[in-house]
Amino acid sequence: MPEKTILIIGAGMAGLSAGCYAQMNGYRSQIFELHTIPGGLCTSWRRKDYVFDGSIRYLSGTDPQTKIHELWMELGLLEGRTFHYYDEFIRYEGADGRIFTLYTNIDRLEQHMLELAPDDKAVTAEFIKALRQFTKMEMPVDLTPSEPLEALELGQGMLPVLWPALWWRNVSVRQFAERFKDPLLRAALPDFFQFAPPDFPMMLLLTTIALMNDHEAGYPIGGSLRLAEDLARRYLALGGEIHYKSRVAKILVEDDRAVGVRLEDGSEYRADIVISAADGHSTIFELLEGRYVNQRIRTYYRRLPVAKSILQISLGVNRDFSQEPPALNFPLPHPIYLGNVRHERLVVKHYSFDPTMAPPGKSVLSVWCEADYDYWKSMRAYPQHYRAAKELVAQQVITALDERFPGLREAVEVVDVATPITYERYTANWRGAFAGWALTTRKMSMMMGGGMRKMLPGLHNFYMIGQWVEPGGNVELSVASGRDVLKDICAADAKPFVTDSFLKSSRFIR
Repeated sequence: MPEKTILIIGAGMAGLSAGCYAQMNGYRSQIFELHTIPGGLCTSWRRKDYVFDGSIRYLSGTDPQTKIHELWMELGLLEGRTFHYYDEFIRYEGADGRIFTLYTNIDRLEQHMLELAPDDKAVTAEFIKALRQFTKMEMPVDLTPSEPLEALELGQGMLPVLWPALWWRNVSVRQFAERFKDPLLRAALPDFFQFAPPDFPMMLLLTTIALMNDHEAGYPIGGSLRLAEDLARRYLALGGEIHYKSRVAKILVEDDRAVGVRLEDGSEYRADIVISAADGHSTIFELLEGRYVNQRIRTYYRRLPVAKSILQISLGVNRDFSQEPPALNFPLPHPIYLGNVRHERLVVKHYSFDPTMAPPGKSVLSVWCEADYDYWKSMRAYPQHYRAAKELVAQQVITALDERFPGLREAVEVVDVATPITYERYTANWRGAFAGWALTTRKMSMMMGGGMRKMLPGLHNFYMIGQWVEPGGNVELSVASGRDVLKDICAADAKPFVTDSFLKSSRFIR
């Protein structure tokens, strides 16, 4: 029997993962990518001597003792790779000058919170107890269970924290923070994750700090694009094929079966199975013209909050920031408008812990800000105004950073501004969002319940993967989604799902 063929839309982490597991399991696959490089939203870019990262803050599963570590080993992504483990996740400066530091060491965090707010001893004790409980949670390789055995494995891993998980998943960080008497803690905790919606789940805060406490999550030295390039090399080494600068314009359907894709240049490719790792909205409502939807899907795209559109202002500076916190949330003396969005605070990150990002003694600074997609879309219609608006927001951010770090302006050597339109141009993500769905308590329940369906009603031989069907939207879930869909395809073909253990060689990792 000839090998079945699979076409994959998008060479992001989900698409590359699906391609790797397709090749491991005897399918012939091809990936079509609109950009000239792999990675999608998992990316970095070089400007002169500096590399600006647009994605990974940390990656879980770095500890060989964890089950999820197996996912990375199957794909060969950890061989020869080193990680930076944060001592503190973010530092929050209050308007009164007081500082709350979210340390990743739970004992140190407890001491710090008790010193800051002794009157909140009871609430702090509850918070610290929950963090210690979540260090006992073991996440499996199958992060997105789609069958009873996978769900059972997930349940067994969560068994030590089952009751805490069921309790905390429905509690938002904002709800919990309101219990503190101390105004600094009340304000700082909801800003644990930048752009967090009002009902951001407390469980994700607890899980993240617990992973970092145990050194089960760290930042991969080399950044996001290097990780994506290594996964692309792994895919090619397994016999896959990537077509760059090949934007898919339509998914071909015959008799309610996906049979291939048509590119923008009119060329067509046929296959037995089509997998979309692209943006969910464009996949469903453009590539498939909205033909395969039900009320549930319509409700998702009408009502569920999407990750915010952002501005990323990146600076290459002739100054060493290694002694500063890796992420600092600080108040502005006066509110500023970046585009048409008012900002009273800024969050600045540096990458001095990664020597590949800047020359010795110099640093990369990155400021992400909420943005209005429609504003930047209208500006893009007039290139001169668009460029002027980008220059203006860059100068406003530099001025704000210069006030916080005197003398910074003179040290700036490179400036780069990415708008929501930049994200849209290079990734086609809906409204230029930097991720998929926003993380909410509702999404937390969906994640624990198996995510969204990877198939569309009435359409056969077609699957969707990535951050638009795995609420949560991080790299781990996207990669696990690619793995999971191949398990489903193998099950449908009544064949065992196999993984090809990575050869102990450095030829895929630079």
